[in-house]
Amino acid sequence: MRQSSNLKFLRWFEAVPSITWILLGLIIIFSIIAPNFGTIDNAFNLIRQGAVLIIVAMGMMMTITSGGIDLAVGSFIGMAGVLTAFSLSQGLSWPVAILIGIATCSLSGLISGLIVAKGRIFPFVVTFGMLFMARSVSLGFSHGGSIHIENANISFINEGSLLGLPMPFWITVVLLLIVLFLTKRSVFGRYIFAIGADPVIASWMGIKVDLVKVTVYVLSGTLAGIAGVVLASRINTGNGLVGQGTEFFAIASVVIGGTPITGGRGSLAGAILGALVITVLQNGLTLLGFSSELTSAVVGVTLMLGVIFAQWVYRGGLRGNK
Repeated sequence: MRQSSNLKFLRWFEAVPSITWILLGLIIIFSIIAPNFGTIDNAFNLIRQGAVLIIVAMGMMMTITSGGIDLAVGSFIGMAGVLTAFSLSQGLSWPVAILIGIATCSLSGLISGLIVAKGRIFPFVVTFGMLFMARSVSLGFSHGGSIHIENANISFINEGSLLGLPMPFWITVVLLLIVLFLTKRSVFGRYIFAIGADPVIASWMGIKVDLVKVTVYVLSGTLAGIAGVVLASRINTGNGLVGQGTEFFAIASVVIGGTPITGGRGSLAGAILGALVITVLQNGLTLLGFSSELTSAVVGVTLMLGVIFAQWVYRGGLRGNK
């Protein structure tokens, strides 16, 4: 009986993503050595900080699983904030302003998807170009600076709460449920995995590969736009350079969370946990008094080692070397 219980425990332990233990380890370590890390206020701060990266990582997970990549999401974050702030400054209502910010990112994702799917251009090249195009739009509307946001409803997105939890938490949960349904409970989700594994075979199976690819980039752009509005509500500013580099954190979150960069497989839970690892690491190092430069260096080295290890595991690890 005891042996049976031990076997069940081992199976449960193996079923839990390894990155979960890394996250728990970081939380325990920082709770001990970092001042105020374990406080409720900092927990809420972690939720607000992590929401942006988690939302972007969910879109990146679908993109990478389908065999693509989206380097433009960081610029989309800034563009959504700038266009929302600019629309408000022109006297538009806050719902319309938010819609313009998000819809522009969706449209940009559509353009990227069409070029990738119909033009047969490498996603890296297309989205790298879109990165600079989106940033140019942001800098153009903001005249190279920032646009201040003075709107109580926009601020409520960050400062408000529901059932004692910050609004960014609930926004993330709603989006998570939508992405979870799309990837796990819909035909569309199965198509993403099939295309990532082998687009030619997927086409032979009758899957409209181009349509699915375009849809994936639209979803990625839309999620980045929502993340941009959430971030803008936090800093009360639209700035084209805000969000710069988030695309690389999102890619790292997805890869160390269990999604191979080659596509065909994907883990939504792993992507979220990966984003949380990065958020906790940044927050903990900041509380320890590390400078922003040193924090970036430590996070960068940690992520590089994590991605290398993750790719090694995907290729078989020790078993693959035997």
